[in-house]
Amino acid sequence: MRLFCFLFVLCVGFNFATADPTNPSKIKVVIDAGHGGLDAGAQSNSILEKQIVSDVSSHLKELCNDKNIEIVLLRTEDKFMSLQDRIAKIEALSPDLVISLHANYSSDRDRNGVEVFVAENEFTVKSSYFGTKILESFKRKDFKTSALQSANFHLLKNLKCPAVIVELGFLSNAEDMKYLNSEFGQKFLAMQIASSLN
Repeated sequence: MRLFCFLFVLCVGFNFATADPTNPSKIKVVIDAGHGGLDAGAQSNSILEKQIVSDVSSHLKELCNDKNIEIVLLRTEDKFMSLQDRIAKIEALSPDLVISLHANYSSDRDRNGVEVFVAENEFTVKSSYFGTKILESFKRKDFKTSALQSANFHLLKNLKCPAVIVELGFLSNAEDMKYLNSEFGQKFLAMQIASSLN
């Protein structure tokens, strides 16, 4: 089921209340690079999802040096981390937002673009606010996107904070691969997400 645009309208002007009284506008964002270790995720020949999302995560942290945004990388090494471990580590960090990065794959080689998912729970409105901002940042660069989607993914439905899953593109699509498998493209993807947080 797709979420409707009214969720975005409800979110306009939304501000986080954080635990830092010295900087009430500062937000902590956990970046979850999906997969890792023996779990390579999607792949196309020798190109692996786990490495792409790890590289994009690193670029994202470099780009977000604003004093009002604290980026925490959940996975900094190529190690397997179960969903339960991810959730436990995220909750220990008490973030204002979680962005879980992935790369897609489809038997339809023409399918491409960025997709963003949120769960339907008590955090839907806050998650949708940021999910919509991420999609809009890509649209402004004429990058293909789909509408914001709801999904019952384990990570999304079990986190006790706003969270989005961002599928950065399709490894099965030749155009998307130009971005996913190049430093320029990975920096571009990271830049659009970073701009949505400002």
